[in-house]
Amino acid sequence: MKKILLAITTLVLASLMPFLAVAGESDTCKGCHNGSVAPAVDALKAKFKTADALVAGAKSSTNPMMKSIQADEAKLKAAAAEIVK
Repeated sequence: MKKILLAITTLVLASLMPFLAVAGESDTCKGCHNGSVAPAVDALKAKFKTADALVAGAKSSTNPMMKSIQADEAKLKAAAAEIVK
């Protein structure tokens, strides 16, 4: 009985592990900002010294791929804070 209970508990914990992992906001940016599609994250760090400057730069971008992120200012600010730190 103890082995069955241990096996069930292990199975439940293993199935819940992906839900416990939370990616940072800047991970959304890294998909495109890898140096080939858009400037790399390291280049953004060098160009923009503060999170506010990075947010302003992202909002002023005319690239159509940035339209979706420009609409969500809270997510943009959170990602900028992670990138600049």
